Amino acid sequence: MKDVGLTVCGKRYEIKLEDAFADFVNRDLKEAGVELNKDNTPDKLLKAYLRLAKQATSYEDEIELLIETLDNL
Repeated sequence: MKDVGLTVCGKRYEIKLEDAFADFVNRDLKEAGVELNKDNTPDKLLKAYLRLAKQATSYEDEIELLIETLDNL
């Protein structure tokens, strides 16, 4: 287990996650512009969430297309 932590509006939040998932979360937050060792504004977290939501929607669309393709075989 690894800690994932970030600060928002002066309040520090930390949570323990499985190692691989913690690595993913830390990497994704950094790529989204969230600073893990500095204070962040709420809009940075919203943008990080929306980034992941867009990816999830894209994956769902791809899965539906794959299912359609398999059904037509």
